[in-house]
Amino acid sequence: MSILDSMAEILFVLVETKYSGNLGMAARAIKNFGFHRLILINPLCEVDDESICRSMHARDVLENVKIYPNIDAFIKSERPTCIIGTTARVGSEKNPLRIAVPIQFLRDIIIPADSRIAFIFGNEERGLRNEELMKCDFVVTIPTSMEYPTLNLSHAVSIVAYEISQSLKTFKELPYRPATALEKKVLINAFYRLVEIVLKEMPEAKKEIYKGIIKNLVGRAFLSGREAHSLIGLIKRTVNLLLSQN
Repeated sequence: MSILDSMAEILFVLVETKYSGNLGMAARAIKNFGFHRLILINPLCEVDDESICRSMHARDVLENVKIYPNIDAFIKSERPTCIIGTTARVGSEKNPLRIAVPIQFLRDIIIPADSRIAFIFGNEERGLRNEELMKCDFVVTIPTSMEYPTLNLSHAVSIVAYEISQSLKTFKELPYRPATALEKKVLINAFYRLVEIVLKEMPEAKKEIYKGIIKNLVGRAFLSGREAHSLIGLIKRTVNLLLSQN
């Protein structure tokens, strides 16, 4: 039985990959740890003889690869429950968009059985753009030496695949469904509305920082559908109460 027969579906998504050899090595890496879904976003290379050669016994992963023109098309078609970005360039407190949790965090999360989790990897030369990171629920980073912090794409895929496989080994099916992407979006927008009311005198730039923190927090939470709806209801009641007092 495959490791995923009764577990979450894990998608490995490569954005604008430049070198075909990395496609093959990434395919081999994810199959090494029991995964099979490889997706390409606007690849700058093709699945050619080199990629097939480097994939070794993971040729079937390459043969079943799906290609999308952009991340929005991928999200619309695949409907991932959670999107996790990867970055080697970690932000500061002044740049919450690139605040990333260490990769070992993945070992501690419990992934519901009917989840579809997508890991997004950027181009070999520049990684993920800021606008691509904005599509992610949260971001992880692989701690490396300060002397040479950037990993080869396929090596990064290998480490992420290993870490998520460790989480799945201790998997237990939970008696609730995870919050959908739409429910999370509604919850985030409800928080944004609260920010606009409570911090209405604050400069827009500072409000955006708070909104970024909220988005990261909701993304990391792995909320159940019930939890999401309860929080949405609470925030709406709070907003209405604040408006009635003005």
